[in-house]
Amino acid sequence: MSLQLVFGNSGSGKSDYVCRKVLAQSKEEPERTFFVLVPEQFTMQMQREFVARQEHHCIMNVDVVSFNRLAYRIFDELGMGNLNILEETGKNLVLRRVAGQQQEQLVLMKSSMKKAGYISEIKSIISEMTQYRIAPGQLDALIEQEAQPPLLRYKILDIQTMYQGFEDYLQGKFITAEEVLEVFSQVAEESKLLKDSVIVMDGFTGFTPVQYHLLERLISIAGEILVTVTLDEREDPYLCRGVQELFYMSKKTVQALSEIAVRKHVEIKDPVWMCHGEKTRFAHSPALLWL
Repeated sequence: MSLQLVFGNSGSGKSDYVCRKVLAQSKEEPERTFFVLVPEQFTMQMQREFVARQEHHCIMNVDVVSFNRLAYRIFDELGMGNLNILEETGKNLVLRRVAGQQQEQLVLMKSSMKKAGYISEIKSIISEMTQYRIAPGQLDALIEQEAQPPLLRYKILDIQTMYQGFEDYLQGKFITAEEVLEVFSQVAEESKLLKDSVIVMDGFTGFTPVQYHLLERLISIAGEILVTVTLDEREDPYLCRGVQELFYMSKKTVQALSEIAVRKHVEIKDPVWMCHGEKTRFAHSPALLWL
C-alpha cells in the first residue's frame, strides 16, 4: 500500500506521465486491475487517450471511471445493483411533499415555498450539505449561537426542518446520488476488484469530505494510489500560508492526503515533479508558457 503524488504546472505532462506509467505497468501485470479516476466530464476523453496509446488499441485491465461510475462498478460486483437512487426530479417532489407536511413548523420559508425555483434552491443546499457530510443535527450548533442574527437563525432552523423531513422520508426507501459514495465507502472492503489494485486520480482540483472519506477506505485496500496535483515547481507543496496563496487548493489537497496516509500507516513515496519540456503542451507557445 502506497501513496505517490505527481506535481507539476498546468501543461507540464502530469496526465501524460500517469498514462504512460499505467499502460506500461498494466502490460507487465495483466492480472492486476487499474482504475483511472477523473472528473465525470473527462471520462470519455481519457478513455480515448488510453485506447489510442495502447499498441493494440484495447485496454483490458484498465478502467477509466469517475467516482460514481467506480461505485456502480463495485455495486455490480457485490450484487447491489438494486439500489433505489433518487434523481433530481424525485428530490424536488419529495421536498414539495415535506414542505406540505412541515408547513406549520416553518418560520421564514413558509410563504416562499410556492415561489418558482425555491424548492430547487433548498434541494441544492441539502445536496451540498450531504456532500460535506453535514447531518441535520449538526446545524444545532449554528442555531444555538447567541451572536447569530435572528433572521439567519430562523433560516437555518427552517433548512434543518426540511433536511430532517427529507432524510426521514428517504429512510429505508431511497438514497440520493450524493449518498452513493457514502454507501460505496461502507462496502469497499468487500470488493475483490479493489484489492491490491492501482488507483490513479487525475484532473481534480480537490475533493469533498465524502470523497476524502472514501479515499481513506481505498488507501487501505488498493496496492498503489497515484494522484496528480497542479503546483508550480517553485512552490513547497507541504508549506501552506493561507487561502490567499495561488495554489492553496492544491496544497490543501496534499495536506489532507498526507494526513490520511499517516493515519492509515501507508507508505508515502517520493513525489514526482514534472517540468516543461520539448513535448509538453506549451512547448511551441513560449508566451503561453510564460503566462
